[in-house]
Amino acid sequence: MSIELLTLLIGLTFLLLLMMGLPLAWAMGATSVIFTLFLFAPTTLIVFVGRMFSSIMMSYTLLAIPLFVLMAAILQHSGVTQQLFHTVHVWSGRLRGGLAIGTIVSCTLMAAMVGVVGAEIITFGLLAVPEMLKRGYDKRLALGSVCAGGGMATLIPPSTTFIVYGMLTNTSIGELFIAGVLPGLVLAALFTAYIFLAALIKPEWAPPAPLAERNIPLSRKVWMLRELILPALLAAGVLGSIYTGVATPTEAGALGCIGATLSAAINRRLTWKLIVDSLFQTVLVSCFIAWLFFGAQALIGVYTLAGGDDFVRSAITSLPYGKWGAIIGMQLIWIFLGMFLDWIGILFLTIPLFLPIILDMGLSPLWFGVVYCMNMHIGYLSPPFGPSVFILKSVTPAGITTVDIYKSVMPYLWLTFLALVLTIIFPGLSLWLPSKMLGG
Repeated sequence: MSIELLTLLIGLTFLLLLMMGLPLAWAMGATSVIFTLFLFAPTTLIVFVGRMFSSIMMSYTLLAIPLFVLMAAILQHSGVTQQLFHTVHVWSGRLRGGLAIGTIVSCTLMAAMVGVVGAEIITFGLLAVPEMLKRGYDKRLALGSVCAGGGMATLIPPSTTFIVYGMLTNTSIGELFIAGVLPGLVLAALFTAYIFLAALIKPEWAPPAPLAERNIPLSRKVWMLRELILPALLAAGVLGSIYTGVATPTEAGALGCIGATLSAAINRRLTWKLIVDSLFQTVLVSCFIAWLFFGAQALIGVYTLAGGDDFVRSAITSLPYGKWGAIIGMQLIWIFLGMFLDWIGILFLTIPLFLPIILDMGLSPLWFGVVYCMNMHIGYLSPPFGPSVFILKSVTPAGITTVDIYKSVMPYLWLTFLALVLTIIFPGLSLWLPSKMLGG
């Protein structure tokens, strides 16, 4: 059987199983078993089991995922987010569109502590959206700022996406974390500039804050900054320990869990229910990622044994315009897949095939990881799948439709495309900070 026909059959089988309602991990696993038995001896399945055991169960790096998820879960219930949003809101109150701008800033700061997109969107969907709608903000500005801002956790460390990418590609997770900082800030700056200009051009979209909020004395604003001390110390402790080489990402995740627990205790939110709920959420997310890893490793394994990696490499490298044609081809594949699959499925299915091509071209896997994460931010907003849209819809007030949210994210989607282009054209955005790491 030709590799072209095999690729088509594998893709159709995978899509058929997904349409039948099988979970993504099961669809990948079932496809791999079917084609392993069809192409090879049944004993080949044992090889896949051994490969998964050595790459997952024995991976010290993988421990960073449950640790950062646990830190995010504790912070989500500890009251730190509410304090952060309230303080940023007060300081941005004088700006036209200040509440939406404050939401983007809060999402960026929270991303430096949480690293989980769903947690951000749910939190600010409950906090910021009702506040903006109550103050007469246009729902496009209100919904879009939360939906797009929540996706900042894809790029701003400690991003779970970077952890899985680093584990899969054997790339330094600490350097990946630092590589995502500047592109993430560029994206946040583009979102902020759009909100400011939109509010300037269409003042009815963002009415000014009430006089009482705009005239808060400077001394009181400065005093309110104490509420940022805990988030700042936590983010600085986690990222600073990685940047200086004092701790590995796994050790930094453990420090983050300790800091999040102390924050909950200081805010008098540390209860047995908080601990149990946070642990349950951590187990749920970690098991979800592990099962996806199992299925994807098996599917990529059988495809690679059949010669699929050589087929993909030759197909992409034969695209016109040389290196740039190959890079653009990868982006188009990611953007298309992002319309239907989540980031972890795309990661496991494409990175093992794409990364060798990137390395053969002499390009940095750090830069490639940031480019991938930028694409996944696009995927979070892209119809028809758009995970961020459906996550926000689950917590929005009555009367807000899914179509309303899709319309609200369109400007942010185009701005993310712009940020992707900048990240590709200027690799220094991703590589400059890692080159300055003391532990690098």
